[in-house]
Amino acid sequence: MTESGKPWQEHEVLKRKIKGITLLLEKQYGIPRKEGAGDFLGILIETILSQNTNDQNRDRAYQRLRSRFPRWDNILSAKTRSIVSAIRPGGLAEQKAKRIQEILRWIKDSRGKLSLSFLKGMDSEEIKELIGGLKGVGPKTVHCLLLFGLGREAFPVDTHILRIGKRVGFIPETLNAMKAHAWMSPLVPKGKSLSLHLNLIRFGRSVCTARHPQCKDCFLAEECLYPSQ
Repeated sequence: MTESGKPWQEHEVLKRKIKGITLLLEKQYGIPRKEGAGDFLGILIETILSQNTNDQNRDRAYQRLRSRFPRWDNILSAKTRSIVSAIRPGGLAEQKAKRIQEILRWIKDSRGKLSLSFLKGMDSEEIKELIGGLKGVGPKTVHCLLLFGLGREAFPVDTHILRIGKRVGFIPETLNAMKAHAWMSPLVPKGKSLSLHLNLIRFGRSVCTARHPQCKDCFLAEECLYPSQ
């Protein structure tokens, strides 16, 4: 058995399958370029805003938030209802506003300033335990922070990736997004977390859509368990 609980042979088959899918996606879409490390705290807040909404609404909510409150301290000291008004396009505004302020307050109280730069000196498992222990921060949020903020080997599983993974057969039907993170961690080819994550999302938006997948035009049809959808 592997550390993830998968029989060794199944583990190796899945690794080869995912490697092949990674290469097919790169052949179709190219290899995404790595961007410079962003604002760790900004990535954390933006990912919280992405929960239960689409990218367009997330971006609108984040842009409105930073436009009205240019400094993180401004958000911390603001009335919660003002935060709710700013991020309303992202949905669940009251819940997210409260969580954002709670997280900012925890950072300020524990570190003395509103910055997550201290994470650079921690290993990934420590970060998962520390940041993942905050209310409102799930595996996807932590993995986004690791991947996009710190450039670490981490693979966020969003709704597109969960759907595609189940259709193509590298994520079991019984797994939810939370459990899928631990499942995928040992399977993603080394150095390909960013490429596979971004290309699967692009594939999910354009071909393997939720309601009307373009199966006739799918270049992963041979890998799919449900090619006739």
